[in-house]
Amino acid sequence: MWTRVLQFLKEPTGAALAKGSLVVLVFKVIGALGGYVLLFSLAKAGGELSVGVYEVAFTVLVIGSTLGRWGLDTVLVREMSREAKSGGISRSLYIAVFFRVTAITSLVALALFFGASFLTNLFFEDTPKEILATAAIAILPFTLMLLNAEVFRAIGKTILFSINQHGTIYIVIAALLWWIPLPEAMAFADTAQFALILLLGLSALFFIVSTIYILSLSATEVLINQPWKGQLFKIATPMLISSSLFLVISWSDTLMLGYFLPEERVGLYRIVFKVATLITFAQFALNTVVAPMVSAIHRDRSKLHELAHKVAQLNLITSGPIFVVILLFGTSLIGIFGVSDPSEAYPWLVVLAFGQLTNAFSGPVLNILNMTGYEKSARNTMLVVAVLNITLNALLIPAFGPLGAAYSTTLTMVGWNVWAASLVYKYHGVIAVPFLTKYSRKND
Repeated sequence: MWTRVLQFLKEPTGAALAKGSLVVLVFKVIGALGGYVLLFSLAKAGGELSVGVYEVAFTVLVIGSTLGRWGLDTVLVREMSREAKSGGISRSLYIAVFFRVTAITSLVALALFFGASFLTNLFFEDTPKEILATAAIAILPFTLMLLNAEVFRAIGKTILFSINQHGTIYIVIAALLWWIPLPEAMAFADTAQFALILLLGLSALFFIVSTIYILSLSATEVLINQPWKGQLFKIATPMLISSSLFLVISWSDTLMLGYFLPEERVGLYRIVFKVATLITFAQFALNTVVAPMVSAIHRDRSKLHELAHKVAQLNLITSGPIFVVILLFGTSLIGIFGVSDPSEAYPWLVVLAFGQLTNAFSGPVLNILNMTGYEKSARNTMLVVAVLNITLNALLIPAFGPLGAAYSTTLTMVGWNVWAASLVYKYHGVIAVPFLTKYSRKND
């Protein structure tokens, strides 16, 4: 095995993937640890109820942020990575995207702020509306921080990309919740509110610093090649739909659990979900590095196949062992967060783990479609699967509770990965699944 790993690292594509992914993975692990400590701190201060309230509020924030970016962040990565390869970074592209995202996000934030009472009544039982109002205010700095992170991703600055993620903020929030002496009688809502206020302040700080650096880094002159000019929204809208639908699949279980069940059950489910996502840690790191690489080589089928093959190898090496560990020690992993009866939640974990493994083994299929001009195919795939996901959640959650949510999430995750993988093979002749990597030259 070690011989194969060394051989992998000697090859240029494998070395580039491993080097870039390792940096992101290290920060991802650190950020995830911060996220788990944050959950632990919230549970310690306000119980599973506090975790449930914070997670639902953060879900609303993430949805608002996705709408605010409108797929323009993906366009920015695709176009800027090509410009960077040509030796330039277009300030005009960054500013065009920046102002559009700022305007859209501001409108979304205002709508959520004034709709906080309605959403609170929809998803919560005994939670004050100020929780979601704070989440609405935090959407703008949070979104712009993530937009700046995509600039660093496009130009290959993986360390800066990793720093400007919410995982880094989690570390700071978790540390503050851990070290700041909070009153023992602090209510669950107050704990969640405090965490959201910290998220708001830290996001604003990261956004301001990164914006100053990007403006100093980018070229003041306009690059001659501007295929995106006048086409930003036309290109971005299918990507928005894809990312929004992916968000529906990722978070609809949480929101619908919040609608049907008490906040405590939502909090327990989110703890289990977080444990399951350990499987896709490496995939997140790989996708971060792979997207701009795919954009740069999308016209060279042989290089695209080589890249897909290397990604499949890394997914097998990293995700497979974590999946086995979760199956063997899942109950203990859930118990770390102070859950009173982790054995009850273990079946949910097993179901979710199979979905995450499928996601990891399928490779960066959506990235390949979006980065090679097939964003509409990605959109259509996610549209069908999102409708299926909502339908399954509506049917299974009332009948089976969190286990029904786990089945809904896993079935739809398997569905969209298999379908998207078939499209990648159809358009590019490439399969990026471990043991099944294949390249067809029929379209060359």
